[in-house]
Amino acid sequence: MPHDGETIFAKIPFLLTRCSADLRYLFASDAYAAMIGRRPQDVVGRKIVEILGEQGFQAIQPHVDAVLSGERVEYETKVNFAGVGDRLLHVIYTPENDQHGKVHGWIASIIDITEKRQAEERLAAELRAMTMLREISTDCVRYDITPEECLQKILDAAVVIARAQKGTLQVFDPASNALRIAAQRGFGKPFLEFFEFVEDTEASSCGAALRAGAPVIVDDIGTSRIFAGRPSLDILLDENVRAVISIPLNSSHGYTLGMLSVHFREPLKAECGEIYYLDLAARLAADYVERRKAAETERLLLAEVQHRSANLLAVVLAIARRTICEIDRASFEGRIHALAESNRQIVNSHAGEVQLRDLVHGQTRTFASQITIEGPDIAVPATHAQNLGMVVHELTTNAVKHGALRTATGTIAISWEAERSPTETLRLRWKERGGPTILPPSRTGFGTGLVRGLFPDAELDFAPQGLCCSLEIRLRGEDDVTGPPG
Repeated sequence: MPHDGETIFAKIPFLLTRCSADLRYLFASDAYAAMIGRRPQDVVGRKIVEILGEQGFQAIQPHVDAVLSGERVEYETKVNFAGVGDRLLHVIYTPENDQHGKVHGWIASIIDITEKRQAEERLAAELRAMTMLREISTDCVRYDITPEECLQKILDAAVVIARAQKGTLQVFDPASNALRIAAQRGFGKPFLEFFEFVEDTEASSCGAALRAGAPVIVDDIGTSRIFAGRPSLDILLDENVRAVISIPLNSSHGYTLGMLSVHFREPLKAECGEIYYLDLAARLAADYVERRKAAETERLLLAEVQHRSANLLAVVLAIARRTICEIDRASFEGRIHALAESNRQIVNSHAGEVQLRDLVHGQTRTFASQITIEGPDIAVPATHAQNLGMVVHELTTNAVKHGALRTATGTIAISWEAERSPTETLRLRWKERGGPTILPPSRTGFGTGLVRGLFPDAELDFAPQGLCCSLEIRLRGEDDVTGPPG
């Protein structure tokens, strides 16, 4: 007969069990039984190892030994239930004593945090993916990075985002009317030679995606009709590849400019949850390839214009020699050459930096009357400007909602200093005063997560009198390129 307490607790939505010193279940709540796909009557009286299985029991055995020695035990671990799979559990064991004080069993209070942890991991993975793609998008507009390096960065990010092991990034080669590998990660020579050029008729995932103009997911190449009986299957198996995702690099005008593929060591048990971010990586690569093609076309046109301009100036000089007196000729020619040199410098000049003062002011101008900005003139490289702009915007938004900008009397002081040697390091400080009393947040919100995601070493002090934030950023080193190539 169950205890009265057990009768009551059996129906509540908590995971509760009572177990005996001989490692049998004496009681199991409905919720606990449901978690493992059983009924309470199918659990009570059974040995714990029979329900969990040997692997699951080994995970909890040290804690069982501890509670049977009289200790109260609290732990968090992954437990494999036979026929169910892994569950992440937070558990408290409370020993039960008989009238002589001897431990004869224990009560287990359990919280299944599997879904909660999975949601946290998905959120963290999404934040990492967004941060990586944002950083790469910044890299793609730098002038000290080659197209090969940029495409490799995009591919490496895609492999990490998808939690794959290998990958390729191909671009369309007009000369061969095929896809050509422009970046790869993890592959050997036989694979690279076999897939050096891929047409839409090839027995491959990228060939299939090229034909469809849409992503292709092959969850197991061994059972896929794409590779059945084809040499490409053996090539992939030799590379220890069992699954692949290929996403076309479609331009804004609807043309396929290339292909992004990520490869997995194991078959995919379900559709890749990061497909959205892989698609963003493919779009980023497509935009970059399209911009590079447009820039190359522009460069050729510009070179033609410069060539024609040089010819025109030569004609002007020839005419000048015949029509201007000797005393004025040298001055005239010098001015023409200076004009030509100015034209060349204008064509080759690029803006790759942002003034920090303008950056901060642009994000805070709405509240200029409550904000003071102090610091030397510093040019911030584009790679850091976007990060800083996002952080200043987030801090301003937080101040409006919870801090100094919530009241008319609140103030914010933004200041910075720079250390020039041996590397150029920026130290920026945000200090709020005069707002409502600040309480430390009970959880990590999006803003705090964003600040620490972009600047892991950022110091956030939620003091009662106002939030303080300190950042330290290495802007450039001694060997870093400080401007566009000349």
